[in-house]
Amino acid sequence: MIWIVFAAMTAAVLAALLLPAVTGRAREPRADRNAHDRAVFRDQLAELERDAARGMIGPAEAEAARNEIARRLIAVSGSEPGPRAGAATPIVALALAVLVPLAALPLYLKAGSPGLADVPLTQRMAEAEDKGDYDALIAKVQLHLAENPDDLEGWKVLAPAYRRGERWDDLVVAERNILRLTPDNAAVMADYGEALVLAGQGLVSTDAHAEFKKALAIDPTLPKARFYDALALKQEGKTDAARAAFEAFLADTPIDAPWRPMLTAELQDMNARPPALDAQTMQDAAGMSADDQQAMIRSMVDGLDEKLKANPDDLAGWLRLIRARVVLGDTDKAKAAYDKALAQYSGNEDALAQIAALGREMKLE
Repeated sequence: MIWIVFAAMTAAVLAALLLPAVTGRAREPRADRNAHDRAVFRDQLAELERDAARGMIGPAEAEAARNEIARRLIAVSGSEPGPRAGAATPIVALALAVLVPLAALPLYLKAGSPGLADVPLTQRMAEAEDKGDYDALIAKVQLHLAENPDDLEGWKVLAPAYRRGERWDDLVVAERNILRLTPDNAAVMADYGEALVLAGQGLVSTDAHAEFKKALAIDPTLPKARFYDALALKQEGKTDAARAAFEAFLADTPIDAPWRPMLTAELQDMNARPPALDAQTMQDAAGMSADDQQAMIRSMVDGLDEKLKANPDDLAGWLRLIRARVVLGDTDKAKAAYDKALAQYSGNEDALAQIAALGREMKLE
């Protein structure tokens, strides 16, 4: 009797899998990542407008944040979803329907155990730690915390598990509870702020920045808080303050510190940032299609190229142009700009070092 059940289940699964192939009704292509990112950035813009309307953020900070979100929105280049898969012939479908069970049956008869009972969840959770069953372990801790929300150690177990699984919203909840149960701890404040940044797709929100500031008030040397505080200044458009914060942090950072490359990258990026966007440009970009965004970017980059032809003594402009050409995939134009920049600053060791560093990063050398 059990083999009849298995045969029926196999037939049902194969029918579900092969019906689209026989009829030609292929599954709709998955929404591309860029469409998701654009939706996220539009939501961030809407949330920013709500915060600004409620007076939770000042006009200058709101404008800078709009620019930062708009830059990210514009930088997302769209790609059209792939074509639908064609329909397979009925002969191929029939062959699959016959061969799959024939191939699976000997293997199952050799290694399978149809009479073996499933392992209940309660037993899995009881054995989770010994067997390394992390999903069951997380479920076990979650059930425990539902009844004991003030168990600090339980939240400390969940937080790194959520971080490994990139479950950012859950990480925020865990870090918030750790903060609630351990007040006046700079490292915990910074961890909570970082969770907010991760959940916000890398944007340092007002709430997150407040946590980093509180952490620095307790421990001004805390690396994580210093980095995100400088990053927040950069995203708010406070370029001079951000550069000073990054440079001061870099000066205090040992050569072998794991976060040193991030500081160097942020400073290089600040020297190669595109021009600030005005409010009208930002508003137009938010509603653009991916193709229109690409056209807008190319127009801005071409405009920068023309400005450098008229005024070539602009190192930051050359760095922006080189990076932008690479991002757009214009490798030949990027290499040409790189060579022109080297020629323009021949004899200026400091400028040549910055140009060469960018060339190595962009793989132009």
